[in-house]
Amino acid sequence: MNKNVLSVNYTFSVAYPDGFHEMTPVELKKYFRSDAHRCGIYDKDRYVIISVYWVKPVLLGFMTTTRSVLRGAEMVLENRLQQYCMRERLSRDVMGYPATGIRFTYTVINTNITQHSDLYVVKLGKVYYAVQIIGRAENFAQDQQLMEELIGSMTVLS
Repeated sequence: MNKNVLSVNYTFSVAYPDGFHEMTPVELKKYFRSDAHRCGIYDKDRYVIISVYWVKPVLLGFMTTTRSVLRGAEMVLENRLQQYCMRERLSRDVMGYPATGIRFTYTVINTNITQHSDLYVVKLGKVYYAVQIIGRAENFAQDQQLMEELIGSMTVLS
């Protein structure tokens, strides 16, 4: 598997296999409604998207946690996604830092296509990063393996 590298906010990199391309601002807006503070990669043939969103709290930053950032993301997902269903709470290390996450499913608007997604929030310095993989429900096991490889490839830049 050849590796390409996505640099995220000059903070860390993600190595990804051939078949993916870096998402354009137009694609990011189409799938996430905004391209601000976000980057991603997309494999159109397998319909897998890996997205990273970042936020640096300004007010009450000392009270912000990975759990509170995750809860904010959950509220947005619940309001925007059709048939959103949180399946499982997750926790793991990402780049050696503790991360909090969720696994959920939803239906693509105006279709019967079910998507699955894992979303992890990790704090690096004063910035919180939400790392998300989205794929078709029927490819869940395959996409989980890909997520493991991508998270394992993440490297903090010096």
